[in-house]
Amino acid sequence: MSMPDIALTVIDPRTALASIIASIALQEAAVSHVLNAEGEKIQAVVGMTGATVGDLQDINRSVMETVDNVALLEDDLRSKLQTTLNVLFPLASFAIRFIDSFSGSPVNCQCAYCTLTNDTTGESDGIYARGDILPVTNLKPGSYTLHMLDACAGHAHNENVFDIYVDARGNVTFDGAAVTEGTPAVIELDEGAFMAAAQIQAAQEPAVTEPPAAPPPEPMPAPPEPTPEPPELPAQPLPAAAPPVTPKPDANRQYIVYTLTNSATGETTTFYEKEYSRILASLQPGSYTLHMFDVFTRRENELGIEVDADGNVMFKAPQL
Repeated sequence: MSMPDIALTVIDPRTALASIIASIALQEAAVSHVLNAEGEKIQAVVGMTGATVGDLQDINRSVMETVDNVALLEDDLRSKLQTTLNVLFPLASFAIRFIDSFSGSPVNCQCAYCTLTNDTTGESDGIYARGDILPVTNLKPGSYTLHMLDACAGHAHNENVFDIYVDARGNVTFDGAAVTEGTPAVIELDEGAFMAAAQIQAAQEPAVTEPPAAPPPEPMPAPPEPTPEPPELPAQPLPAAAPPVTPKPDANRQYIVYTLTNSATGETTTFYEKEYSRILASLQPGSYTLHMFDVFTRRENELGIEVDADGNVMFKAPQL
């Protein structure tokens, strides 16, 4: 017996993917007919005169087997559809680098926190930076908004709202500029935390001034003259201006205070920024609320934390 001769028609990839989606739709229609037939089968037995309990159990067992097989088929169809959509509409991933706005050098923002919001659905996810990089992954085609809520030590967070657009081919536009593969987008940060602290401390401390100079001694009276000229007094010196007061950054990074509350027990732990990584790594499974307070900028943030049984830490969008 010879092999069959099958003629293949050459079609473009997108037409082939569209045909796969159409075949999935036809299979779903067939499944709906199968489920409808099973429902009619149950109705017929229930309405049959003289049906016994054994008859009802038999028909119920038959329908359960069919529904189980349909559920397995639905899993296969869902997997096939998701794979096809990922090829048609690839997910986009890119990186954002934090740099100093004055020097242009990368800024380590290990504690920086941003929210990414889908402009269509309104869903929001929190993202933490890794060093000087903020990873943005698995974006479907659409429009998004990135909002920076917290920065790193010594820098003020950028309060601008950044627009992100992903087209159908997975190309990314960040704040109006195209992002090329391998080149991260950029967010500039100002050293605003220390400058704001300097202004606060300068306003709270009294100005240092020098005492005014003593007036010169009065001259001895001169012999009477027909028209004596009054003596000229020297000008009084003005007080010297107070030197600017600039606080030094805290070497131990103790200007951000964290308060961690266990949602189940109400137990509260207060710690400084330098203990952040250690405390986070020691959390037991459960729900927590983390409150952050910057003593320099007086800025406060609050976010939720979920720790699962495997020790994975997930952050919820903060409540401002």
